Amino acid sequence: TGRAYHASNLPPGDLPASKTQMALRSKTHKGEGYNELRFEDAKGSEELALHAQRDMNTVVLNNRETRVMNDHTESIGHNQMLSVRNDRHKEVTGNEVSAINGLRQITVEKDSLLNVKNNIQIHSQAGGIEIATAGGSITIDNAGNISIQGANITINGKQVNVN
Repeated sequence: TGRAYHASNLPPGDLPASKTQMALRSKTHKGEGYNELRFEDAKGSEELALHAQRDMNTVVLNNRETRVMNDHTESIGHNQMLSVRNDRHKEVTGNEVSAINGLRQITVEKDSLLNVKNNIQIHSQAGGIEIATAGGSITIDNAGNISIQGANITINGKQVNVN
């Protein structure tokens, strides 16, 4: 099926600027907006663009694989939810940096394991640090006071200094 463009049925883009583009565009019924699938074929600027005026739903009945050979950027204007019904594996060969402006909470139903081959640093700028189990705790408050609570406390060392 093709399209015949004329004065009352104009192409999706302005000519001649969009001469290297092919687009399939629908217009919102009784409103402003559109959905569009657009191909740009200008050498060095090749692009596949998809525009959803409102919601976009994708259903894949088997596997889905995405390979990005350079950078990947996502920007989410509100919330993001991720649900994985089995295992999740993540590998980063460089650095990983997270910046969180609110609360960060992790709940683990079974064991948690952290293996670090070099140093670990934990800094609390304004509050304290607490390590707790069912039978004891170590607390460092923001004034520098250290509290160790437990049924038995053992300190071993070649030299132990206590002021």
